[in-house]
Amino acid sequence: MFLIKGELTQIIEDLNSKGLNNLYIDGGVTIQNFLKEDLVDELIISTLPVVLGGGAPLFGELVSPLDFTLKSVTTYLDEIVTTHYLRKR
Repeated sequence: MFLIKGELTQIIEDLNSKGLNNLYIDGGVTIQNFLKEDLVDELIISTLPVVLGGGAPLFGELVSPLDFTLKSVTTYLDEIVTTHYLRKR
């Protein structure tokens, strides 16, 4: 794992040229920026039974809706729900 910075589209091109085609991104603002640039092909959202409050919204404002289809839902430890979506393109 490593951290990178710069323009998102250029970062993706650089990583793809090195054979890195799958990224894990986390954090409301980071996710929002990738969504705004239309750079998200999959969403894996984990829901835990704890409400923290505060922080940046997960998705934020988008110019237009992004459509996804449900791939799977998995429950862990009878509490954690992971929902996996694929982008409709």
